[in-house]
Order: sequence, then structure tokens, then C-alpha cells
Amino acid sequence: MDKNLLFTMILQDIKATIKAFELDNFELMNIFGNRIMSNALFSDDGKLALPGFFLKHVAIIYMRLKTHLSSSKFSDAKKVGEEYLATLSNFSKESVEDKLWKDFHEFNNRIRKYIINEIEVEVYEEDPKITHNIFKWLIKYLGDKKDVLLRPNNLFLKGILNEMERLSNVYGCELTDTYAISLLTALDRYFDYFQIAYGTFTGEVDKDKVKSMVFPYIEKIVELFSSEDVKLETVDSILWELIRGWREFFIHYMELPRRTTEKPIALPEEYSKKLAEHIAKALEKELKL
Repeated sequence: MDKNLLFTMILQDIKATIKAFELDNFELMNIFGNRIMSNALFSDDGKLALPGFFLKHVAIIYMRLKTHLSSSKFSDAKKVGEEYLATLSNFSKESVEDKLWKDFHEFNNRIRKYIINEIEVEVYEEDPKITHNIFKWLIKYLGDKKDVLLRPNNLFLKGILNEMERLSNVYGCELTDTYAISLLTALDRYFDYFQIAYGTFTGEVDKDKVKSMVFPYIEKIVELFSSEDVKLETVDSILWELIRGWREFFIHYMELPRRTTEKPIALPEEYSKKLAEHIAKALEKELKL
């Protein structure tokens, strides 16, 4: 496809995404972010996908903030996003990946104080070194325990990401940690679709496919972050492979089915009390054994 036409498409996508942000329509902003990454498929230039990946992340953050912040705090938080989006509005063919990443990293470190709760703000001191050291442990742990991904219904990647998000939100993080959590996020999205493509209704996956299509990415990520000398071109290369695979899966399977959550059954109070008594007695017996 003509690169000039494609670049025009991407710029219009970015403009639409920013407009959705201005209107507090973060669900639509998320869709436009996905659209940028999908349009980047028509090119061999992974840089074109970066704004979409970053903007999707911003949309998800503001979806969450909108539900639990007061209107005044949300207004303050939105200013952080406005300043970041202003940098992306200047996206051009000459945009340098290093600057794109640094702006994204700065946004994450600035917005985190609106994500954590008041107790965390008061008690925890910013210390990116804590995050950096534990990220290295988590990435090594992922490599050592990658066979967990062969088990039915596992949420291993989401568990790793949960720890990473908690740490980076509370303590802040270094630029290379932003690289790491971004790669794991892309891998998790890729794996969500992989489970549809090569899984069963009972949650099992094709183990050979996991070993050939997922493990190599984990091995690349583990190797990349085993050193303090993290090469940005390698980060971009792995991220682009994952985004491309994820968006190709989207063409094959469209939206992922939502996880069904069953409503808890409310028991009458007298039955609840009896059940609690039975459990307490059973536990008491076990403790005596």
C-alpha cells in the first residue's frame, strides 16, 4: 500500500482518538486505538502501530478513573492525558521511537498518583528501583515457570501483569520497565486470541502450538531483560511482532467472547448461619488432628 496514504489514515485515526478523549468517550477512544494498530498491518513499519498501542492504554486508564474519581480529581487527571496527547498529535514520519517511548513513560509516571488510593499516596514513597528489581525477578520467574501456560484455564500472564501494574503504580518505574510491561501486555493480548485459535471449550490449549508460537516470545523477552543494556530496536521488533499477530487474530476471530460471571446465590440467613457453623466445626476438627 502507498505509504503516504497509509500515513494519512494513521494521522486521521490519531485525530479521531484525541477527539474521543476530549468528549470523555474512552470506549470509542479504545476502538480508535485498536484501529491504528490494525491499519499498521497494511505496512511493514512497526512504528505506525506505536500510537495505537499507547492510546489504547490511555483509554483503558481513563475508563477506570472515570468510575471512581471525583469530578474535580478526574478533571486534574485528564489534564495529564491532554498534555500527553498533545505530543502524539505531532506524530510524523520523522517521529523518533525513543521520544515516543519517553513521552509514554512520562505519562504513566504522572498519572499513577490518580490510580492509587489515598492511603497508598500517603504511605508509599516513589522508588523506581524497587519496581525495576522486582520486574527482573518476575520476568525470570515467567521464563522459569512458562510451562504453566500449558495448563487449562491458566491466567499466568495476567498474574504477572497484575504484579507489574501494582508495583509500577505504587513506586513508579524506570523507562526499561515501561518497555517490559508493554511487551507483557501485548503478549497477554496475543495469548488471549491464541487460546481461542488453539484452545478447547474446556480451557485446554494445543501444547505444541504454545511451545512453537508463545514460548519463543517469552524466551526473547527473558533474554532482552536479563541485561541492563536493553536495546530499543529489539523492544520495538518484539512488540510489532506481537501486535501484528494479535491484530491478525482479530481479523480471524473478531471480538473475544466476554468471560461469563455467575451471580452469587443468596442463601436465607438461617442457612448461612448453619453453613458457617458447619465450616467452623470442620476447621476446628482439622486443627485438632
